[in-house]
Amino acid sequence: MKRTKNHLKISSSKTYILGRSCQYCGEPIEDQARATKKHCTTWMDENGKIHDCKRKKHQVKHQSEEDVLLDFSAKQRTTKQQIEKMITAHGDIVTTEILNAYNIILSESLGFSYQSGLATAEFLGYRIVSNPTLNNHKILKNEQL
Repeated sequence: MKRTKNHLKISSSKTYILGRSCQYCGEPIEDQARATKKHCTTWMDENGKIHDCKRKKHQVKHQSEEDVLLDFSAKQRTTKQQIEKMITAHGDIVTTEILNAYNIILSESLGFSYQSGLATAEFLGYRIVSNPTLNNHKILKNEQL
């Protein structure tokens, strides 16, 4: 038996009796939508910008972690610029006083290791190998693969 559209009468008018609304923006959600629907339908405005409440809600939830990562990345870029300025002014072997003058803090490196009496701090594009007994630091450029 063939089904026809007459058996499935669907009303085109939307109702809002249940009072459901978007969890992000508060816009009402029609009663005919799925019961699990909790956000507005994605839509595009006249400028071509896509609005997606579900994505925005989750983006706000993770914003604090992303801010910490962005601050750390900015600090690493600033340190790299300071290292490059220091190399052009003083060469690739410097003292602790020069490191302090350029505000390069070895404990804020991407990675740190200690081997055979030498400490190695990894920065963005550079490694600083420190000899605490001689109070000097050798700056090595990391090789790109």
